[in-house]
Amino acid sequence: MRQDYPKKMQMRNIIFLFLISTLISCNNYNSKWVEIKGIGISEGETLTNAIYFQDSLKGIIGGYKLVENENSKNYDKLDIFPVLYLTKNGGKDWTLINIENVQNEVDNVFLSGNSIICQIDSAVLKSNDLGLTWNLIEKSNYKDLSQKYFPNSNQYNISNPKFEFDNKKYDIKESYKYKNVEVIVCYGEESLTNYYFITKNNGKKWEFLQDEFGSNKKKYLLKDEYLIAFDAQYGLQKLKLK
Repeated sequence: MRQDYPKKMQMRNIIFLFLISTLISCNNYNSKWVEIKGIGISEGETLTNAIYFQDSLKGIIGGYKLVENENSKNYDKLDIFPVLYLTKNGGKDWTLINIENVQNEVDNVFLSGNSIICQIDSAVLKSNDLGLTWNLIEKSNYKDLSQKYFPNSNQYNISNPKFEFDNKKYDIKESYKYKNVEVIVCYGEESLTNYYFITKNNGKKWEFLQDEFGSNKKKYLLKDEYLIAFDAQYGLQKLKLK
């Protein structure tokens, strides 16, 4: 019975993805993402947890993969391993970055030159050679580590979640801010839908940006120029803001 479990789980995932794709295709979303379906990423990995781009070409995404292990302490006999991918050409090609002898998923990531910092649960690891070698730099409270090493990961800390536009009320789900530009992602009148709004003058004037099927994929605001995300179905997504 245990040997059939991964196959059954995979079939349920296929059916779920089919139903979601059908639902998306039946809705007329006003999505403006520019999508780059790159190569180099393996199937069966979740890569919507973490994203960081140092410019429009070089960036990194992170998440996890599930691996069957009969000796696993987890009830479903599946172990969780961190996954990172690097691109140097704006999502056209991706290179796997290995993190050995570590379990759990990547929650946050930062990239600068050849240095990568990533958070895996309550530990922060650093590499100075684009992932060839890793060192543990701190192990502490998850929230404290997020705030200390990844200040841009606070998109869910919304002081006032209420937002109104064109006499319609929304609840702010996420907020991404750089200097003058802020993008908010909201829940609204349609279920399973994310509504995007943008201000380019620190909130003095807001504009509707787009809507799309709701998801929890992590996004990154690159300066005041691009909102970037990764989607398993569509690849790297860029939204030009200027």
